Amino acid sequence: MKWIAVGTAVALMFVGSSARADDAAASLAQLFTSVCLDKGNLDKIDDWAIDQNLPPITNPQALAVFAGRPNMDGTMRSFAGGGVPGSGKAWAVQEPAGRFVVATRLDPESCVAWAQQADPADVEAAYAKMVATASAPGSDVKLVEDKKADIPNGQVHIRVYRIWSGSAMNSFALVMAAVSRSGGPFQAMLETQRVFDRDDIINPMVPLVPPPS
Repeated sequence: MKWIAVGTAVALMFVGSSARADDAAASLAQLFTSVCLDKGNLDKIDDWAIDQNLPPITNPQALAVFAGRPNMDGTMRSFAGGGVPGSGKAWAVQEPAGRFVVATRLDPESCVAWAQQADPADVEAAYAKMVATASAPGSDVKLVEDKKADIPNGQVHIRVYRIWSGSAMNSFALVMAAVSRSGGPFQAMLETQRVFDRDDIINPMVPLVPPPS
């Protein structure tokens, strides 16, 4: 059984839930917290996707975008259920606010929520609330990456926090990427990744050069 360490999942799962139903950024935050953070266990995420009758993403190019980065050691290894070497699993999610994707990876253990279109400022605000909520007494919350990178027709802002709470069972990373303009396969992503050590390197699922839609 694979686990994503999310000690503050219950507290985080309501972030953005009071926003308007047609707010894509709020819907992304709600999807991320209720699936990636609240469920935690990758098997439970699989079961959720099956229960929701979500269509799996099987196109190799699309799967590579949403769940296909190399493993932590830089290798590309396949596993049962993966569509391409090194990939995880991904499902399309249709909501009134727009189009979303939920994806999981085994190495590193992580869960990612993607939005095809979402206001970057609203996504960053929702992410900031998650980080603030995760800053529980006794936890070590550290900003490990904050950068902007130029991509075709825009710019992506990447921010990574590591929340260390004393052990791998309740420590994790929170990752955000927001693209300055829509038009590609995604405009925003939120990711949680298991952290085994206080000094673990975070390997976020952020393609810096999204392929054309």
